[in-house]
Amino acid sequence: MTEVSRPTLAADEALVYPHSLALPKRMGRLQRVISEELSGLHPKLLLARALLWPLPIETGGRVRTLALKLIGFKIGHGTIMAGTPIITGDENIYRNLTIGHSCWFNVGCVFDLGASLKIGDSVSLGHDVIVLTSTHEIGAPQRRASKLCSKPVIIDNGAWLGSRCTILPGVTIGAGAIVAAGAVVDKDVAPNTLVGGVPARIIKSLS
Repeated sequence: MTEVSRPTLAADEALVYPHSLALPKRMGRLQRVISEELSGLHPKLLLARALLWPLPIETGGRVRTLALKLIGFKIGHGTIMAGTPIITGDENIYRNLTIGHSCWFNVGCVFDLGASLKIGDSVSLGHDVIVLTSTHEIGAPQRRASKLCSKPVIIDNGAWLGSRCTILPGVTIGAGAIVAAGAVVDKDVAPNTLVGGVPARIIKSLS
């Protein structure tokens, strides 16, 4: 008499519960989605922002700096923040931002810390300055914003970034340079140079 082979337990489960074998794959997808949704959550930064929230704009500038230093950011002595900057990035945000001494940051500044952002000494940022270290590669027509990539930004000593200018990934702003209000900087700026426009172009050399 020929013995009839019995399906394995996994096969039995698949017959009774046809979706059971898909559970591990679904759980993996769920974990990935949760990880993506929470990747920008930084409890220490969230707490600091909550504690600083009652401060009116342009008051407590040194308190804001102290709070950000206490949660792990490297910020030099004498730096003042008229408003708490918006800081985005992954778990590396605390090591990706370095700010020198005696800097001035006006309200509404945005720092994207997908890569390192190094700000020198005595640097001034106007209202709503945006510094980006992340961008996307150009993809196919179906989705032009393709793979995410990050490039570091350097803003050297004494530079002045005018209100609502935007610094794009990979750019270095030289020492003593000025970026005019509203400019979009996509290339390095030489030291002691005034640039402006979209995209930014040299306006004149500075003494």
